[in-house]
Amino acid sequence: MHINNGGNMKQVLIINAHSSKNKGDAAIIISMIQSLKKFIPNSEITVSSRYPEDDDIYKQYGCNVVEQITRFPNKDFPFLKRLLFIISEIKKVNRFVKNKQIPRGRSGDIFNAYNNADIIISCGGGFLYSHPKYHIEASLIMHLAQIYFGKKIGKKVLIYSQSIGPFNSKMSKKLANYVLRKVDKITIREKLSKNFLEDINILNPIVVSDSAFVMGAKEEEIKEDEAIIQINKNYLNVGVTVRQWVFPGKENTDYYYNKYIKSVSDAIEFLINEKNAIVYLVPQVTGPTPIEDDRISNSHILSFLSDHAKKSVVILEKDYSPQELKAIYSKFDMFIGTRMHSNIFSLSSKVPTVAISYEPKTTGIMEKLGLSDYVININDITSEDLKDKVLQCIHNKEDYRRALKKIIPKIVNEAEKPAYIASQLID
Repeated sequence: MHINNGGNMKQVLIINAHSSKNKGDAAIIISMIQSLKKFIPNSEITVSSRYPEDDDIYKQYGCNVVEQITRFPNKDFPFLKRLLFIISEIKKVNRFVKNKQIPRGRSGDIFNAYNNADIIISCGGGFLYSHPKYHIEASLIMHLAQIYFGKKIGKKVLIYSQSIGPFNSKMSKKLANYVLRKVDKITIREKLSKNFLEDINILNPIVVSDSAFVMGAKEEEIKEDEAIIQINKNYLNVGVTVRQWVFPGKENTDYYYNKYIKSVSDAIEFLINEKNAIVYLVPQVTGPTPIEDDRISNSHILSFLSDHAKKSVVILEKDYSPQELKAIYSKFDMFIGTRMHSNIFSLSSKVPTVAISYEPKTTGIMEKLGLSDYVININDITSEDLKDKVLQCIHNKEDYRRALKKIIPKIVNEAEKPAYIASQLID
């Protein structure tokens, strides 16, 4: 692959970033930075974030961090107030596009970043979707608006290794088609997204891999990591991530959530009682809102466990960096993950993993790795089914490791392809 070495400093703007408190999202951005710096070494990168106050971590990689051009309404606002906020934001930015006047009360940093960008890159992740059947999710409007305004001012725009869809309403399909057909290149991280895009008549996206497979440590950041976590090799060491999932589209959400948490708790009891395991509950995400904090769902797991099992469970509480989490996961003998990027961290460390799929992206990525036998849908999960998957994983763990050693280098190579495409678009 050609590396862009020539000429003036290239301005790269990464948009649609969420919060580095979600370590999967942080790993995506860090991996993008590492890959973009590899293929466009003469680049200056700016990250536009929904929560810029959380994201000083990217400054450690030489990046600027600014707010988003279309800010999101407060989640606590009632529907009408949210709608009016969205309309106001889009009108303000549209006026900027027409006459280049920065809206009153806004920082000029993000507007200057749009103006000066040689390329605008919509970051990896899974945020371009809308579940409702008869209306459209506010988040989809705001994410698409950031992409749309990039094209509106004549910039090259790249969709970087995303899961896209589903779009369940006519309104969401129409809006997604209107914006996405304008971008220069779309790269997606699994084939399910290709099906969702074909459903809205967006054809020929490029299938790559999740960018987080690329993430390496900064040389000074992860040394010998005994200080991070102590592992006793006399036991089967198992890592677990869970999350507070709201089961969109389901009516009795408490029933589904309790069934999910109890299924994971029962699997933990089984591992401790039958397989002499020590189980580590890891917070992959710690915010920015309480519903996104995995330490709360970890406490729910604990409440289902027997007193005997609790003695063999380690609760990790610290707000770890993505590199620290990957170092922790690499020490486990096996992993049970709900958070998709916790699975990516463990799989890229060659750790046999059972994935609990809460959105199509998890199913699609496990299928891409040839690991469909080790996925269970969160809506259908039962204690017995999860225990069966865990047993299968334990029995086949050596073959599983060999398969990962073979496939992961190819996946890493694919994950860097969007950065190469970015360098070509700039040229």
